Amino acid sequence: MIVDDATGTVAESGVELVPLDLAALDEDELLGLFPTPVQCAGALLKARSMIAHAPAVLAARSKAVKDAKRNLIVARGYARQTATGRDAETRRLVAESDAEVLKAWEAIDVAELALEYAREMRKTLSEDIEILRSLNANFRGEHR
Repeated sequence: MIVDDATGTVAESGVELVPLDLAALDEDELLGLFPTPVQCAGALLKARSMIAHAPAVLAARSKAVKDAKRNLIVARGYARQTATGRDAETRRLVAESDAEVLKAWEAIDVAELALEYAREMRKTLSEDIEILRSLNANFRGEHR
């Protein structure tokens, strides 16, 4: 499974995880499972560049939530103006089932999920950066 960082969409991949029999691996194969110092440094640079975009992404996703909520208010108001019914309660219920109101609710849900995904991604990247910094510090000590 691959997650697109920009959109948050999940794409199924053809790669499947397989059980790993560590006892059957020789020393060179085991060493191949661990990252090299250059790979760790590269991963740290990539993670830092990704987290540098986090404030802008979070601001954009937060604005999308606010815009979606504003659109819901407008859709509700318009639906209540055009709703037919005997009394105010009936018109309100009819307005809440209006197609535009339902679409606005859906837009809010999508925007809030995207914002939550961005927050989780920022948190995950922060944790990854801490791990990579620790690995890089260990590699520097080993390669002196």
